[in-house]
Amino acid sequence: MNNLTILYAEDEDQTRENYAKFLNKYFKEVYTASNGKEALELYKNKKPNILLLDINMPFINGLQLAKEIRIKDKNTRIIILTAHLEQDKLLFAAELNLTKYLPKPVTRSELKSALLEASNQYKELNAVSNLINLDENHLWNKDTLKLFKNNEEIKLTKHEILLFDILSSKENRIFTIDEISFHLWNDIEDYEVSSNKLKDIIKRVRKKIPKNSIENVYAAGYKLNKM
Repeated sequence: MNNLTILYAEDEDQTRENYAKFLNKYFKEVYTASNGKEALELYKNKKPNILLLDINMPFINGLQLAKEIRIKDKNTRIIILTAHLEQDKLLFAAELNLTKYLPKPVTRSELKSALLEASNQYKELNAVSNLINLDENHLWNKDTLKLFKNNEEIKLTKHEILLFDILSSKENRIFTIDEISFHLWNDIEDYEVSSNKLKDIIKRVRKKIPKNSIENVYAAGYKLNKM
């Protein structure tokens, strides 16, 4: 859990302070809010991975906040804390794809178990695929650094592999010629020399992959386009 962030919303000051200390032991960042309105603003600004929300808060209650967030965000994990297990609220909560609906007072062991479950769910839902589909036939495997067409490997040179390696390292990222050159040759050469050498490599690679898979962004650099 220590590489994830959490937002904890609770209107009772002492309770919020106590549990914030507990949460700080397990999470990279802990954001706290004293009401639903403040929690919503923090969510928008900080984009936490997990939300721990008290059901009864001023301005916006925990379930209303979860409903608002679920309009666009299906992956952030949400745990609701409540003093009362009411059947109608449980049915409503089932539609919000919650990790847990915990009755208060909750023990620290119960809370830790729920947080671990939420963390595992988040990691599964947000796992980055190591397979990049350039089109229906062409596939780049980031793990093995191999290019395939119709499940048959396309042979690449060392520098062609390094080119795919850097372009696929960040989705939708535009890499400058200097960045790519340093990755390919571990050195920043004369700009014109690097540019010409890189153009030759890209020209060769483009013959092996779908048209426009490697895009030249004017005055910026190159980026990899996937299907």
